[in-house]
Amino acid sequence: MPLIAVGLAILSAVGLAGGTHLQSVAVVSRSDGKLSWSQFRHVLRSPRWTAGLVLLGLGTVFNVAALSMAPVTVVQPIGVLGLVITTVLHSRHVKIPINAATWRAIGLCMGGATVFVLTAVRVTDPALTIADSASDVVTYLLAAVIAVVCLGMLFLSDHQKALFYLFAAGTLYGFVAVQVKVVSVQLRTGAGAWWQNVEVDNVIGLLIAAALGGWLVQSAYAAGPPELVMAGLTVVDPMVGVVLGLSVLGEAGENFGPVSALMLAASGAVSVAGVRLLSRHHPEVLVKMAAARAPKTGELGIIPKAPAPRSAHHQED
Repeated sequence: MPLIAVGLAILSAVGLAGGTHLQSVAVVSRSDGKLSWSQFRHVLRSPRWTAGLVLLGLGTVFNVAALSMAPVTVVQPIGVLGLVITTVLHSRHVKIPINAATWRAIGLCMGGATVFVLTAVRVTDPALTIADSASDVVTYLLAAVIAVVCLGMLFLSDHQKALFYLFAAGTLYGFVAVQVKVVSVQLRTGAGAWWQNVEVDNVIGLLIAAALGGWLVQSAYAAGPPELVMAGLTVVDPMVGVVLGLSVLGEAGENFGPVSALMLAASGAVSVAGVRLLSRHHPEVLVKMAAARAPKTGELGIIPKAPAPRSAHHQED
């Protein structure tokens, strides 16, 4: 069984990476660095985007199946392979070689995320019941996060939004996971009909967070390379879920203590540092930065042509 679970986890990583890559290509081919609703309607008609959605769905199914056959400590770290696969696929697509700084950043993301997951699994005890006050706190916190995300989308500059999309989407998906946990516990432990057990505000919060997080992911595809999106999600999503589980849902196990908290904080900081490095030193990001500076550095008023590699993205599906 464990070997089958490992195989399914690898298939899941491949599916998630392939889906992320295809959807990124589809979004970028129909946008100019910012994604509007009208552009997204065109994206939805793209066969490449649809194929990416199918791969993402398959990857999710494989991951659920793997988790049903093996512990999280076996399955979850394998999922980080999706970041490497996405990086290789994207590099071949845009014909830009992967620089050493990018590999170092990916190593930090993968190493930090793996240690974080392994530590979290060891010190958490899944909640069998959740107090009404705890589910309310999750909803209030989510409302505050949604308000901050909306303000950021309105007032941050385009340059600041690229990294903001990643962390905001990861945070929202972390809340989605927690709300799913809350609703599932409500369904399992309540008495009477299911609709009498589930809190409506938890369901509404789940749907809003999922929809807004999905939009931010698509916007992040337009603003930067897909491996940066994958890195942000694989780092931020589990961290938010674990922190909420420990602090709000009461999932801290008997082994949780100062050393465990320090391990979680340190590994989380390493992963976040990796995402930040990736956002600054990825070769495609460097190409875009050079293109943005080109009009200011052109001699005799002549604006240099922007580097070409990104154009591979803009081929029609």
